[in-house]
Amino acid sequence: MGVLVSSSRICFLAATLVCALSLAGQTVPAKFADVAEASSAPVRVTRFDTPADDIPAVTDDVSDAPSADPTQPDALVPTPRPKEAAADRFQWKPALTQYGLEISIQHGWRFAHEPGTRSATGNGHWYSDWIHSIGETRGWDDEDGWHAGFVGHPLNGAIYGFIERQNDPLYRQVEWGDGRIYWMSLVRSLAFAAVGSTQWTLGPVSEASLGNVQLHASPGFIDLVTTPGLGVFVMMGEDMIDRYFIIPVENHTANPYLILVARALGNPSRSFANLMAFHQGWHRDTRPGIFGANHELRKELVKEYKEGLISAPFGPHTAEERAAMNQTVERPPSKESTVELNAYAVYESFLGGGSCIGAGGQGAARVNPSLQIVSEVNGCLVINMPQYQSGDSTMFAVGPRWTPHAAHRFAPFAEVMFGGRRITHDITTPGLGEKLLTEWGLGEFPHFPKRSDYQTEYQQFGFAMTMGGGFDAAFGRAIAWRVLDVQYSRSWIAAVEPINAQQGVQIRSGIVLRFGTW
Repeated sequence: MGVLVSSSRICFLAATLVCALSLAGQTVPAKFADVAEASSAPVRVTRFDTPADDIPAVTDDVSDAPSADPTQPDALVPTPRPKEAAADRFQWKPALTQYGLEISIQHGWRFAHEPGTRSATGNGHWYSDWIHSIGETRGWDDEDGWHAGFVGHPLNGAIYGFIERQNDPLYRQVEWGDGRIYWMSLVRSLAFAAVGSTQWTLGPVSEASLGNVQLHASPGFIDLVTTPGLGVFVMMGEDMIDRYFIIPVENHTANPYLILVARALGNPSRSFANLMAFHQGWHRDTRPGIFGANHELRKELVKEYKEGLISAPFGPHTAEERAAMNQTVERPPSKESTVELNAYAVYESFLGGGSCIGAGGQGAARVNPSLQIVSEVNGCLVINMPQYQSGDSTMFAVGPRWTPHAAHRFAPFAEVMFGGRRITHDITTPGLGEKLLTEWGLGEFPHFPKRSDYQTEYQQFGFAMTMGGGFDAAFGRAIAWRVLDVQYSRSWIAAVEPINAQQGVQIRSGIVLRFGTW
């Protein structure tokens, strides 16, 4: 069932172009130079120049263009302000509406194409099954396959991120290469995508509450990590494609359908997010439309560019524009990061026998230059289990971290963490799951088969702690590589044969996103 859900997301994104082709009209920023009097010397004509009196701002059939007044929230380059104005604040109502529409489409697809989802939702106590599904979330893998975890879910995370960006007036106009304001925008998109992904997986309108996916399929954490984490990288990739491929195409042709295809196929996540706001899929806040009077304007600009009368009519923000945008978010940086987010891979060798591979995440808040408070959760899949058996570990903890040289490029640390650990061992009866699924399809089994119908589960939960340390290598002010993190783990739980996780050694490495230093 989970495979179908994730595959459906890819289908929706592929359908973006079809949706876009069925629409007409676009919007245009209202700032263009008077190209009628261009000299023979190349002069850069930017979309931010003030239009001449005899060349009015041009719009397409549907007018949702940003205002030409730079004091308004839709201006192409935000004007510096001493403090955030009300018009610059995040627009929660449209953002949540667009997010709600996006997940409604996905749930609609699930209910239309997955009989198991319909059956699971209609049978049993809704609240109890939802809470039970949340409690069953453990380990790493969800058996959806690489195409879902590393293609479909990241694309969905990018859609959430672009929904955040298009409802964030102060950051709506950012492009690849804009500097600090661009990276701050990505952090805000990451936060929105993380909350949106968690709601989709575990929330009140989620796969857990509607269909109880965790009760019927492998309940790993992978989607909670790859959807927002890799989704941000998809956003960066689409921003780079827009700057280095799509904009050059627009500088060499005014063909509206070629531009439409380039924008829709080159930026599928952005296109789908546009549709959720009832904009055309190919909409851009920073460039003119492609039909009607805008098409004529584009033909004139491209013609003069090819004749050498003007420089490229479309391009990234100028240095002056970037400076003005970044001035709105400037603040004195700290030598030590105030907050850190860490995503890491982990390998653990259990000293009592066995090992597991997985991933986890940490959040750290700084108390003083040498002390942080850290919380984390990780999950891993026990490897080399006997046939028809599987095992996993879920661990959560909180504690202090000592960082004596946090402001240095190479920063060692030591920590001790306290929390809990759950070990689960599943034994599957061969062939029973397929048999029950067939019987359910024939109406001979009362409900869509749950894992508990064909698996026997053994589980232990108890107090756990870790202690250890490592070091980070900073790459600029925002990113660091946690090169090595070695932890000794101690868990006060009984063995779940053949898994004995009472003592272990964890080897970790990952990426750290640092806040407050930039």
